[in-house]
Amino acid sequence: MLHVPYYTFIMVFVVGLFSCQKPGCTDSQAINYDDEATKDDNSCLYDRNFFVEFRLKNNNNTFSKYDTLNFDNNRFRLEKLKFYLSNIHLDDKVSESNSKKVHLVDIDNPSSQSITLTVPEGSYNQLHFGLGLDQEQNNTTPANYEVDHPLGLNQNTFWAMTPASYIFIMLEGKMDTSQTSNFYPISYHLAHNDLYQMTSFQKVINISSTSSNKLIININMSKLFDGVDLSQNLPHQSTASPLAIQLMSNFSSALEVE
Repeated sequence: MLHVPYYTFIMVFVVGLFSCQKPGCTDSQAINYDDEATKDDNSCLYDRNFFVEFRLKNNNNTFSKYDTLNFDNNRFRLEKLKFYLSNIHLDDKVSESNSKKVHLVDIDNPSSQSITLTVPEGSYNQLHFGLGLDQEQNNTTPANYEVDHPLGLNQNTFWAMTPASYIFIMLEGKMDTSQTSNFYPISYHLAHNDLYQMTSFQKVINISSTSSNKLIININMSKLFDGVDLSQNLPHQSTASPLAIQLMSNFSSALEVE
C-alpha cells in the first residue's frame, strides 16, 4: 500500500484551493462588483463627483458683476447674467446617474456656478451640453416644477408670450457708446427653440480618487459683442432675429475650457 506524505497532501489542498479562486472586484459598493469573484484584484471602480465650474473672465483677467468691459470705444457694465445649460454629460455614456437634464447659471447665485455630475471612474474625452433648452424642456412652464427648480417660477426666466418660451440667456447692464460715462440700460434676452445649440468641448478628463475631478469653463466677456450693432434692439418675437443669432453665437464662442 502506497502512503502519501502528509505534507504532500497539504500542498495539494492549498494549491487546489488557490487555483479555484476567481480574481475580480469583491466590493459590493463598486460599480464593477463581481459577485462570483473570490479574490480581490484591486480592479474596483467607483462613482465619483465631477464638477464643471464657470468663471467670468475678460481675456486673461477676472471679471465680476458691475465690472466694466471696454471694446471698440464702447463700455459695458455687467449687472445681470443668467443662462441655461441642458442635457449635460461626458462622452456618449448617458444615463440618469451621470448626466444632468437642466441647470441655470446665475452670477447672483454663487452655488449655481458649479455643476456636479456623478460619473464612473475612468477616462473621458468630451463634455457635452446644450446651450439653452431643448424643445421638450422649452415646451413646459414654471407650473410644472417646484418654485426653486431651475425652470421654476422663482427664476423669473419665463416669457408668457405667443409662443411661450424660457429665456435661454439673460444679459443686462449699462452701455456707454460715447466714452462720456453716459451709461444707458441695455438688455438682451435670448429665447425660443431655434436658438438652442449643442456644444462640445474636447479635453481628456480623468476621473479617479486622486484627481481633482474638475473642469473650469471661462466665459470670456470680451467676445460677447463681436459684430453686434448696438443701435439695434432685440425684438421679442417667435423666431430668432439675426441679432439674437449673432449674440447666441458670440456667447457660445465665449465659453473656453481652461
